[in-house]
Amino acid sequence: MSNILADFATAHAFTAQWEGGLTNHPADPGGLTNYGVSLRWLKDLGIVCGDIDHDGDIDADDVRALTPETAADLFRRKFWDVYRLGELPQIMADVVYDCMVNTGPAQTARIAQRAFNAECLPGPAPLRVDGVFGSATREALRLGVGKPLALGLIMERERFYRNLVYSKPSFQPFLKGWLNRCTALRRFVGVLS
Repeated sequence: MSNILADFATAHAFTAQWEGGLTNHPADPGGLTNYGVSLRWLKDLGIVCGDIDHDGDIDADDVRALTPETAADLFRRKFWDVYRLGELPQIMADVVYDCMVNTGPAQTARIAQRAFNAECLPGPAPLRVDGVFGSATREALRLGVGKPLALGLIMERERFYRNLVYSKPSFQPFLKGWLNRCTALRRFVGVLS
């Protein structure tokens, strides 16, 4: 493995552009959200990480108390560090990190596994599409062909969004923004098709 690690600040610079401001869209199952951090996710994190205002509970006040720096720190600790995204080439880390912030780790793993299988076969053994972002998935992304695999991952992510809206029409208000974000990500990592 190369000693050069992907840079969190580079990946987060793109993602932060898309995760700003306080929102509470009725169709968003995450509920109240600020800088990409939802009330639902804070509750999932538990009292130690989710009680942003240190008042002993996790509620809307914690979401409102978030700063861009606090959100970035949570994303770094809970996504970048836990899933060792810094071990990926920068292009893969940028694409995977943004997907993880927007769709969560399990969905990102499925998207990455499908993309790898589509882009790299015939060749190495296919990844099991199990939603686990473990060592096999990370290693496949680390060794995969950078730009084609990054583009494949973004395209698989777009497919996921379209299928999600098809199966849950209540998500329709978000589709244009999600697809615009994917287009911007293509530009950011240099894989416009």
